[in-house]
Amino acid sequence: MNDIPLTGWVAMGIIAVLLLVTNLSLLSLLRNKNNSDQSSTSILSDTMNALKNPWEKEDQPLRELSEQVARLKDFTQEKDTTNQ
Repeated sequence: MNDIPLTGWVAMGIIAVLLLVTNLSLLSLLRNKNNSDQSSTSILSDTMNALKNPWEKEDQPLRELSEQVARLKDFTQEKDTTNQ
């Protein structure tokens, strides 16, 4: 016990507190799963979606623009073939 310096004890204490808080929050989520409103579930779901695809909000307008450009190209090509 005396071989571990004070900073080591502090670090172990912080890790222990983090593990305890994490486990307690998970247990409270499990207990209140049926009673809780959808906001906590939707927050977790949104967080997971953001972690899976962090650029979704930025990609959506680019995807829409790409689709519009493709439709415009198809339209101009059809117009060119009918004029010839």
